[in-house]
Amino acid sequence: MAVGILSIGMMLIATMFPAAIFLTSVGTERTIASLVADEAFAKIQLFGIGTIPGTSDDYNNISSPALIDIDEYYYPSMEPGSTGRSQYCWSALCRTLSTAATGNKFQVTVFVSRKTSVNDRYMADIGSGVDISEPRPVRLTVHAKDSKCLPDELIIPAPGEGKYLNPPAAIVDDKTGKIYRVINRKDGGTVSIITIDREWEGSGGFETVWFISPPVSGGKNAGVEIFQAELTL
Repeated sequence: MAVGILSIGMMLIATMFPAAIFLTSVGTERTIASLVADEAFAKIQLFGIGTIPGTSDDYNNISSPALIDIDEYYYPSMEPGSTGRSQYCWSALCRTLSTAATGNKFQVTVFVSRKTSVNDRYMADIGSGVDISEPRPVRLTVHAKDSKCLPDELIIPAPGEGKYLNPPAAIVDDKTGKIYRVINRKDGGTVSIITIDREWEGSGGFETVWFISPPVSGGKNAGVEIFQAELTL
């Protein structure tokens, strides 16, 4: 009887180890992500890369090697031309909030990603077939506040595009800048329906959202965390 009780106890303890390892990994990633984001915001202000031309409402993708050296997007920072790169990298979107003589105010959204393999490739744009070596935010069209959906659901109308948006991915509304977490996806017919963590606060109809896609070859979603700040540049 004593051996049986001990065996059951040991089995319960053993089942806790995978969960503990997973939570430790997630905690480590998010801690590092906050450091990556701090450095990203500092670099955006240092290089002034938020001041690229664009509309006052929609986001502009400022994660372009043409603006600053590609190595500057990795954490920790590396010397240009050095061999090998860190696993963690960042990318960003920027939109104008206001203009003034003392400087323009921008809302900057930083996506922190982690590459699990140096050989992973990511979509430059959904449906284009072009892939790149670094994770970058890509656009996706969704239909919000549809009569067929609950307030916390979005339809992905384009056939096959729903497969790129899997939980626990995060999406950013192009119009409002609000961040939502994807908690479920179900496919039916030619469309997919995703459930988000709260009611959609944007307008209805066809809307654009941004997110970090998984590698084109499949595997873990590269996105770790999303951070936002208002910067004057």
